[in-house]
Amino acid sequence: MQLLIVIVLYVLGSSVVQAKIVSYQLSINYKTLQFAGKQAKGMAINGSVPAPTLYFQEGDKAEITVTNHMDVDTSIHWHGILLPNHEDGVPYVNHPPIKPGTSHTFRFNIRQSGTYWYHSHTGLQEQQGMYGAIVIEPRQQRKLHFDQQATVVLSDWTQEHPDEVLRSLKGGSEYYSIKKNSRQNLQDAITNEGVGVLLKQAWSRMPGMDISDVAYDQFLANGQPQTFIPARPGETIKLRLVNAATASYFNLQFAQGDFKIIATDGIDVEPISTNTFLMAVAETYTLLLKVPEQGMYELRATAQDGSGYSSIWIGQGKKVSAPDRGKPNPYKAHDHAGRPQDMQKSNANPMHYHGHHAHTEVHDVSSNQAVTTPYADLRAIHSTLLPQKNITREIHLDLTGDMERYVWSINNEILSADNVIKIRRGENIRFVMNNKTMMHHPMHLHGHFFRLLNGQGDYSPLKHTVDVPPMGQRIIEFEANEEADWFFHCHILYHARSGMARVISYQDDIGKELEESRHLLYQEPWYLTANAHVLSQMTEGEVRYSNSKNSFQADWEVGWQNVDTTEYEVNVIYQRYFNRYFSGFAGITFEHGDERGIFGGNYLLPLSFESEWRVDTEGEFRITIEQEIQLTNAVNAYAEFQYDTESEEEWQTGVNYRIHKYLGIISGYHSEFGWGGGVSFTY
Repeated sequence: MQLLIVIVLYVLGSSVVQAKIVSYQLSINYKTLQFAGKQAKGMAINGSVPAPTLYFQEGDKAEITVTNHMDVDTSIHWHGILLPNHEDGVPYVNHPPIKPGTSHTFRFNIRQSGTYWYHSHTGLQEQQGMYGAIVIEPRQQRKLHFDQQATVVLSDWTQEHPDEVLRSLKGGSEYYSIKKNSRQNLQDAITNEGVGVLLKQAWSRMPGMDISDVAYDQFLANGQPQTFIPARPGETIKLRLVNAATASYFNLQFAQGDFKIIATDGIDVEPISTNTFLMAVAETYTLLLKVPEQGMYELRATAQDGSGYSSIWIGQGKKVSAPDRGKPNPYKAHDHAGRPQDMQKSNANPMHYHGHHAHTEVHDVSSNQAVTTPYADLRAIHSTLLPQKNITREIHLDLTGDMERYVWSINNEILSADNVIKIRRGENIRFVMNNKTMMHHPMHLHGHFFRLLNGQGDYSPLKHTVDVPPMGQRIIEFEANEEADWFFHCHILYHARSGMARVISYQDDIGKELEESRHLLYQEPWYLTANAHVLSQMTEGEVRYSNSKNSFQADWEVGWQNVDTTEYEVNVIYQRYFNRYFSGFAGITFEHGDERGIFGGNYLLPLSFESEWRVDTEGEFRITIEQEIQLTNAVNAYAEFQYDTESEEEWQTGVNYRIHKYLGIISGYHSEFGWGGGVSFTY
């Protein structure tokens, strides 16, 4: 027996020694990039955007040295790769960031095969160009014929610095929707018989549906608007797709017709024939496509909001384009309850408990939307059942947010030290995720694969990233078989940066260095925003310095027309946000040389009327009701009514035409100062 043990240990030791070491040197530096006909400062790995594709074979040992030549911290996360916790690459979760002028070498064994990718996990650097593909060949090839294979990395690009994009979103700016001509408005609602949808949204105090937060200048395939895969007629192409976009889902459609999906997130599935599907941010898919006998056919990746696309041309000869999908109609994608139809669950009671173990299945039903995820048809090639000896623990996670302040959260709380999700090794963990917002959220779990419960029973597919659709539900489960801490977050970069993330903790010792620096993970940035109306008869506006829960702000109203002397009111307050419906404030008001303390609150009423209630230190009470109606994509009407026990009633109304991100033209009437016109400024 002892001899047998020695032989086994020797064989295992020999296999480790014989593992092939595959080394890469990755150099990170700034680079001037040119997209959409303009130059902008970006970040590149080895001078390339996307970064070089890294190739391995299952069983190799990776040894990757990353050198930071920039003047800011950076990092690299190996997305979807199973590896030791300290190699995962998330600053302050797994190890410190890579400091300027330093290098870090990652070492891990390749325990899997498939299509994956890597990217920076520092700030918003991924948006600036830091992403690339990983291709891992299996020890034994699957018995599916193909003649050649290619890898294409899809991404999005904005000429604006991503920090400025996020600051603008934090200020409640609707400029990006206006730029894309995608903002819900009364004119379009009438044209598309969607007034009822707008009213239902307003009554339930939901913001208008917007498929993507950002107006992108270019969509890219391997760093270009179009890329080419030369192939002979009749060949079969194995195409590995990576969605490395920061905030863009893509509708994939092939001009030739059907293709086959054979893997998702690196894991093989039973082949699915389709001609189109929706690909979430951070997912990977592997396809088999037949090259047509004549012509070069387009596989088009259209941004879900219809604002643009990139092209993958396959074959040779005359180009044959995929159909133009156009822009989605946000007024037709709702049922009578105002919920997107393709997000309904077909089973009323998906929970089936057997003793201590639960089996959950969720089905998507078909919809009138042209493109959906292929989740309902994904089926694993082997059973993915979790160990039945383990106790299953269910954790409910509501995906929540406030578009007005651009705060994204889980269970109405942003990432903090107080909401770490604690799990224990040897459990089966089930996440029941309910999306309470009007946007898609691609949720990514580091260090684990999970079962997506999609109605396929024992053969539920394995994934590491899953789309949770607007007002919809996804249920996933995984075995807790790792150690230390791992990250879980929405992979729309601006959502994660704004709070939709959690640390998943096995409650192991993470080391003194990480413990001392972990507070930096939870460090929340502050943003300065402002808006002002300057008209011929008056001016009003607000300057705000805020984070997710706190705001220091000054607002003013000054009028000089139709009055004997210029009248003014300036309020300087501290405001605390409790949820998207209610906030409280306290501060000082200055009016005609008089100073008073004020305190009160803001509450969002049905039909999305904004209300403010306040009392001052002299005992005077004031209520203000405001409403805005988007008339067209760029024109909105506003109205405000105010009643004060001291000065009695006051009201105003007007229209504002947005002509630029920072500038608009405004005309309005004030009950005290009369008619006027001028400009509006937004920062």
